[in-house]
Amino acid sequence: MSFSQTFDWETGIDTENGVVQTVDGITATFTTSSNSHSILNGAGYAGSSGNVVFATNQTTSVTVSFSAPVNIATVFGLDADASIGSTWTFTPSGGSNSSVDQFISSSTGATVTLNWTSVNSFTITSSQGNESFGLDDIVLSSTLNINNATTNNVKIYPNPSSQFIQISNINSNESYTIFSIFGNKIKNGIISNNTQIDISNFANGIYLLKFDSGNTIKFIKN
Repeated sequence: MSFSQTFDWETGIDTENGVVQTVDGITATFTTSSNSHSILNGAGYAGSSGNVVFATNQTTSVTVSFSAPVNIATVFGLDADASIGSTWTFTPSGGSNSSVDQFISSSTGATVTLNWTSVNSFTITSSQGNESFGLDDIVLSSTLNINNATTNNVKIYPNPSSQFIQISNINSNESYTIFSIFGNKIKNGIISNNTQIDISNFANGIYLLKFDSGNTIKFIKN
């Protein structure tokens, strides 16, 4: 499993239809509303690292689309012409996610925390209208193979739960790790059949219980 799959544009290719990069079988495509896309080494400009993609001319929006739905943790944005700072709005397509507003300084870029799931694409617009948008790393979060309730007859209940989860149908002691839906490790330990795991102090949300044997189960804390 990969918790840090990143589109860093180091192997990106500038094509007629946009800048594209493929990582672990998923292709990201960067396009602009004015068809003025490009890629180059940012030489550390505005806190960037290595290659960046950007709109070579002022444009009203840029879009990054993906060949398969992805979970996006963060995006690094930078003003490619450093004219003035402005607030950028990141609007996702796919999944049940909300738009995110982030001020981007004229002299430094910003890591924008998105924490989106099942996103097909996102579009960025600016409070100043036309903008020389630039992007560096797009960091994806967990891409685990998830089953809603059971995997190889292993069961988890109650689900959803507010206090504990109980595991049944395992034959011996098993090591486990619990991750947030964004790939952050929350808890680990060893359990036996029909024992409970305390989740009372978890924040409400979706979690992944992964056994060292390879089983992965999704559960909800409410």
